[in-house]
Amino acid sequence: MKREPTRRSVSKVRAAATFAALAAIAATAGPALGAGGPASAANYFGGSVALTSDYIYNGLSRTCGAPAAQGDIHFGTSGGKGPAELYAGVWGSAGLGGDLCRRAREIDAYAGVRVALSAAQSFSLTYTHYAFPGGTYIYERIEGRRFDYDEVGATWAFEDRLFLTLAWTPNAIRYGGYDIERDRSALAFGAQVHQPIGGGFTFSAGAGYDEMSDPTGAGYAFWNAGFGHAVGTVQLDVSYFRTSPRGEHLFGPQIAGGRVAASAVWRF
Repeated sequence: MKREPTRRSVSKVRAAATFAALAAIAATAGPALGAGGPASAANYFGGSVALTSDYIYNGLSRTCGAPAAQGDIHFGTSGGKGPAELYAGVWGSAGLGGDLCRRAREIDAYAGVRVALSAAQSFSLTYTHYAFPGGTYIYERIEGRRFDYDEVGATWAFEDRLFLTLAWTPNAIRYGGYDIERDRSALAFGAQVHQPIGGGFTFSAGAGYDEMSDPTGAGYAFWNAGFGHAVGTVQLDVSYFRTSPRGEHLFGPQIAGGRVAASAVWRF
């Protein structure tokens, strides 16, 4: 799962990185954002605690198939009920497995703005700094070394059901001769759809393409599909994730390929 505070579990898709803060607003605001007029609610704090059977991001398992505990705390202005919203927060994940990759840690700080384009549409711009205190383990060649990076993401959302995202980083890693450089400009993009199907259940599906995670810059495709169910303030999700054959060639079957993950998120 990733990036809280999402209204639904879209986190396992890398292109959904910018959903983190914007969907927090949507969950609070509902259709009120975009109704026009001044903000009608006070600033607010919120957060979540989550447990996932496999931390998957952009189709890649960041914990080598192990479960992870995750949490988020965020701040927003006007409760999402004005024509514009500022937000900021911190999200973290800690693997619960045995070896170093399965215990991988991540701390992300994000901030952004969300603007209503109409009563049904919104646009968000989010800056995120990704930090890996215990090192990065999805690349065999640099396993255990720390490579943090920055990202600017833009998201167009329609009625909290359709999300289109585009993200850019100026400092993705690349293999430079005998060393590893962190100066590559790269993109990731994707789409995610959520469709209520009755009884509190939602069908979700998404697909994207990621150049950021590929040190060669060529990139790989990924997709997911699954179901979610809300029980009060707890969201339950089960989804299948898949990368293209190139993704599996780059990262190996322990990290890429196809896999199923389940998660539970409690929001407060």
